[in-house]
Amino acid sequence: MILFSSVPDKPRPSDALVEEIKSEYRRIDDNWLRLHFRVFAGLVIFALIVECIMAEVLMNTEVVTTTELRYILKFIIAPSGINFLLLLAGFLITRSKSFTQTFKIYTVSMIFVLTSTVLFTAHSAFVASYLFFIFSIMLTTIYVDPLLTTLTSLSSITLMSVSELFIVWDLDKPSVFTSSQRLGEFLIAVFILLAVFAVSLVEIRFSKKKNDASIQKELDRLMLKQKLEIDELTGVFSRKALHDAMRDLALRKSENTYIFAIADIDHFKTINDQYGHQAGDAYLVSFSSILKNLSTACSVFRYGGDEFCLLFKGLSMKQAIDFCRETQNRLKKLVIDGYPEIKRTASFGLANFSDRMTTAELFMNADQALYTAKEKRNDIHVY
Repeated sequence: MILFSSVPDKPRPSDALVEEIKSEYRRIDDNWLRLHFRVFAGLVIFALIVECIMAEVLMNTEVVTTTELRYILKFIIAPSGINFLLLLAGFLITRSKSFTQTFKIYTVSMIFVLTSTVLFTAHSAFVASYLFFIFSIMLTTIYVDPLLTTLTSLSSITLMSVSELFIVWDLDKPSVFTSSQRLGEFLIAVFILLAVFAVSLVEIRFSKKKNDASIQKELDRLMLKQKLEIDELTGVFSRKALHDAMRDLALRKSENTYIFAIADIDHFKTINDQYGHQAGDAYLVSFSSILKNLSTACSVFRYGGDEFCLLFKGLSMKQAIDFCRETQNRLKKLVIDGYPEIKRTASFGLANFSDRMTTAELFMNADQALYTAKEKRNDIHVY
């Protein structure tokens, strides 16, 4: 939609588009962060349920060599208590407005690793407990942040190794220093985590390339669209943009009032004839600058040659006429660099738009009003 947009001297839509895309990426990251936290919370609750079921099953077998109270304290209350504290910390941080989105993402990722470490330490007798760390790593790839994934992976491998080599939580678990089978399982787990880390980085790299290619393609498309919609000489909207604006106006149903005006520089052709086209171009640029500087309530289009079109929204006819009159006053004071002797005036034709008419009729009405104004020169006429 280009209606009623002011146009800068040197439009840079790429900056706005990049910022819009970054904002969308932040929104997606925020949604994934919430899901990331829910997965973390679900893991904590699921682990507690499984621990309770396992306690009920194992306590009736000869696998457990400790007392029931000791087992509950060591394998249910202790790990679940730590995890619920981590869950509370993550909840408070993600809901706080004092922290940046990046800090929240890194915090949730690291808390997930800590929870995986707690569960692995308490239940490392089960080979499947290595999988907790794989989940911790893979859930960070959506953020497309290689530093985050690297930090998560190295933390996972380090904490798993520390837990396996130096923490003896389950006395019935064979040590890697005394069991060749346990050592083999540990080394395989390390290699698997390293492989997951490497694959995650490759995935992030290609995802980033894909995103960058999509952004560049959209930028190229927008720049091409801008070249078509912006007049290269004056920097105001082009004739094509005017056609698009008229089409949008015909489809728009609104309580706002619309006024269309056509401006024409009086005796402009004599500038090109007497001083050359370079002087004529300089005058057109200066005239369009006057229109742009006053165009807070309208869109400015170059229709062709020395004709400019103005589309007002929400203004009364008196306010639109005042705009045209102020343009004429500034034009009288205009001094063109290198051509101080060139003095010209401008005529304006205005017409109201109503739902009962077509945009073609609107244009013809304004053109008829301009024709009447040109008979007197430096005049403003309303159809």
